[in-house]
Amino acid sequence: MKKYSAEDLAELYTNAESEDKEVFAEMKSNILLESGEHYSKKNLDKYLNRARTANIPEATKLRITKNHIQKITSHYCEAIMSQSPGVKIVPQNDSELQDQKDAELNQSVWTNVKQKLKLADKVRSFCQDYVTIGECAAKIFWDPNKGDFVGYEQKVDESGAPVFDQMGQPVADEEAPVFSGELEIERIFGFNLLKAPGAKTMDESHVLIVRKMAQIKDTKKMYANDPEKLKYITEGSKEEFVVFDSSKSSYTRTKDQILVKEYYFKPCADYPMGYFYIAVDGGILEEGELPFGIYPLAWRGFDLFPTRARGYSKIKVIRPYQAEINRAASQQATHQVTLADDKIIYQAGTKLAPGALLPGVRGVTYQGAAPTILPGRTGEQFTAYVADTITEMYSVAMLEEIEQDNTASSQVDPWANLYKNIRQKKKFARYGEGFEFFLVEVCETALKVLKNYLPDDALIQMVGRKEIVNIPEFKKTTPLCYQISVEAVEDSLETQMGKQLTATHIMQYVGKQLPQESIGRLIRELPFGNFETGFDDLTIDHDNVKNDMLTLERGEPVPFADSDNHAYYAQTMSARMKKADFKYLDQQIQANYQQAVQQHMEADAAQQEKILAAKNEQIPTTGPMVGVDLYVENKDDPTKPPKRARLPTSAVEWLVHQMEAQGQTLQKLEKYDQNNLANISQMLLSSSNAQGNAQGGSNGNSGNINGGGVPQ
Repeated sequence: MKKYSAEDLAELYTNAESEDKEVFAEMKSNILLESGEHYSKKNLDKYLNRARTANIPEATKLRITKNHIQKITSHYCEAIMSQSPGVKIVPQNDSELQDQKDAELNQSVWTNVKQKLKLADKVRSFCQDYVTIGECAAKIFWDPNKGDFVGYEQKVDESGAPVFDQMGQPVADEEAPVFSGELEIERIFGFNLLKAPGAKTMDESHVLIVRKMAQIKDTKKMYANDPEKLKYITEGSKEEFVVFDSSKSSYTRTKDQILVKEYYFKPCADYPMGYFYIAVDGGILEEGELPFGIYPLAWRGFDLFPTRARGYSKIKVIRPYQAEINRAASQQATHQVTLADDKIIYQAGTKLAPGALLPGVRGVTYQGAAPTILPGRTGEQFTAYVADTITEMYSVAMLEEIEQDNTASSQVDPWANLYKNIRQKKKFARYGEGFEFFLVEVCETALKVLKNYLPDDALIQMVGRKEIVNIPEFKKTTPLCYQISVEAVEDSLETQMGKQLTATHIMQYVGKQLPQESIGRLIRELPFGNFETGFDDLTIDHDNVKNDMLTLERGEPVPFADSDNHAYYAQTMSARMKKADFKYLDQQIQANYQQAVQQHMEADAAQQEKILAAKNEQIPTTGPMVGVDLYVENKDDPTKPPKRARLPTSAVEWLVHQMEAQGQTLQKLEKYDQNNLANISQMLLSSSNAQGNAQGGSNGNSGNINGGGVPQ
């Protein structure tokens, strides 16, 4: 394993910084341009005050800012956010039960993370960096110093031995609090992320360097018990730094902070698990393999140019137009200030004097040649030029629709509005997809971190107590690229409305033909109708059988309950046994499946037998006699032809009800495959014969219409 000394790391940092120094300066200037700071000197108010009271000297020029860059970047941010607000975790293979459950558990965890970390605000900040700076970057890691307060560490003496009180109880060290830990998604500005010198792309860079300013006193507190590292911090704190403050859009000098450099080497042949260094100018503070081999950095560039690794903002191409707009606007303002008032030109010797004053009229008298009035200048000769420059600027920025009149249509057809929104969003698909890749990378890294650090009690709060049995499923999730596909999803109002309309359309036409389990699962997918507790009864069988099947595939026994929906259990498990991958499962798991299906089939057959026995009562013989289309043998005179049967009305009605009941039972049995149907039929026949032998034919009216008990 290759090791770097403090000198090697310092040289690597210096070379990386010098290579991208111009790019970092451009990124910082982009922030200034977006915030309206278009000039290096901030004494515009002094010039404007002088312009109001006196003429401006020729050596002084007005500096007017008409900030169109902020408008363009805001429009890009809104367009990208409406297209790429988040990600959704879906199974890699929709037909795999384990993939489905893994995706469901990970989605529950990710949903909880989004709420707890207020990820929507972070995503908007990342999007602003993506558009303005030209790059968005994040560091995803587990911070043990955040989360809920758990308690204090046990106090130790000078020799390192634990301290106990008189009762033998551990003594708490109130200076060493313990927290539960929390996932952290740290925002990194592009000018604070350095790549390896000579790397053609950020992906090819074997190391990425994150630089940040830290308080000297806090850093010393972390290494209070390590004199050597305290010496490194003291040496690194002697330098005065000029720091760019993005919140103030300006540079400030600081002496109470120290520059900390974090080096993250990607997993490779030299570092199979990856490697990291945390160093200051004095020396190395920390080093080691990346925890669990998880690379913590995610990055994406806005515009990528050939042979250049760094990303560039759209501000790069519109910057010259903004400068020309400011110049022309400043020149127009200068003309208005210096030449705005009307002037009277009169010949030498001509005398002007006030004339008579009339209501609303002010008169002027003159002697000699008539004076000439020279109108003031408004600078309107620059107006058309400025307007043309703004139009060209929007065209280059691909935002011509900003000036279009997008008035709402009088039609309220929701489908038409959805199609219109989709067409408009296609214009920003290129930049939206890039930001989607960044969000996907953040989500994948966050789930890897949580899988290794999240305690079971916190995981239960995220996925719900009903998923306690599936906690091992989340912990043993295989690498996400094989088990779970994290896809960008559009959670905008238009997309949710589209899902709602589609689901409503399906329910309108085929809702009556779907079983209640399918209806319940469809309701779960509705963005505006996912009332989990309101429709639990419709999906309870589906949830139960899924959990039992996952338990079986983990090799654990599943308790058998008489209250189970045995028909649904047998049908669903039989369908799982027909999957192509079932034969590759462990032999014991396959045997457990077969045993479970057999138990549910026998239980269902027993239930059907009880239902038939309860309904198998005596045939009623009341009511008027009616003829039926059935001809029976004439037992009084066999030589005569068969005659039409006449039965009591109540007997015919009873037979119809019995057939309807049997028809409903058969409809349920027909859902099974032919082998299962034959087995159940054999069970029913065997039980019916046994019941008939036990009765011994005591009731002659047991259902044979040709028997002697039927009136002729």
